[in-house]
Amino acid sequence: MLFRLNFLVVFVAMVTNNGYMLYYICAMHTYWFITVYVFMRVLHSWNRNPRLMALKFAAYAFFNAIIFEIPGVSEKVFWPLHFVLGLDDGSPSIMHEWTFRSGLDHWACFCGMLCAYNYPHFENYMTYLDSKSADSKESLRKLLIRMGIAAACICLGCVWFFSVMGLEKYTYNSYHPYTSMIPVVCFIVLRNIHPKLRSYHIGLFAWLGKITLETYLSQLHIYLMANARTLLVFLDGYPMLNFALVTILYLVVSHRLFVITNDCSNFLLPHTKDMRRVLRNFACTALLFLLSMGVFFSVKIL
Repeated sequence: MLFRLNFLVVFVAMVTNNGYMLYYICAMHTYWFITVYVFMRVLHSWNRNPRLMALKFAAYAFFNAIIFEIPGVSEKVFWPLHFVLGLDDGSPSIMHEWTFRSGLDHWACFCGMLCAYNYPHFENYMTYLDSKSADSKESLRKLLIRMGIAAACICLGCVWFFSVMGLEKYTYNSYHPYTSMIPVVCFIVLRNIHPKLRSYHIGLFAWLGKITLETYLSQLHIYLMANARTLLVFLDGYPMLNFALVTILYLVVSHRLFVITNDCSNFLLPHTKDMRRVLRNFACTALLFLLSMGVFFSVKIL
């Protein structure tokens, strides 16, 4: 996971001479992935005890709040990584982009962890609602429960949409950390509330979901240009035709990058216990990389 998150972006940043934080999604996902790993690894013997897990969740929430809720703390905590997380974009601090982006979603990961931990209970409850009942009263009760859950999700989603979604940009940003998970959770619950709903999906979206990282990185250099400040135009004066052409290129390149990244991952990190093979693959890759860099700098000097 960490390899795929960072392998491609590192090379894209090097080739385009951009900072790592320009592609902030990779940095954010890496940080949250590591925090989840640490959360589950520390005192891992507690993970099967709900009460002890509640204490771990409370501790995670406490430290998360200290880092992101108290002004200035986030910048100090992450400053030792300023050479990676810093971005000189004209802001007063090079850490502004990181503190802003990570601060926007600092409760989203925690919400996802809660959902993942309680997923077995949700699955069991859905299995209960899906099961056939001989008693008509029991069947009616299950139907009313489904309808109640669906109505609650729809109402909550509508409240979010009409009271939060339309807010002015900076006001919305202040609400986002605490409300961004509402539409996501509502959609997930509604999507799974009935077997018919969760039995169908759109194949195109499923395919796109596999290459979201690559589409994110590619958009900055195919849909957009000049570090996402302007649109890339091939057919001036024909916006729809230009959009269609660029979209085709965008998807083809994104999928190709996905395939290449997976091939590199399988080569560098093969599913084997043979460490000699792993080290040999890394050595070959490092040698090829050094030769490529040597050629690059030689051409640049000439």
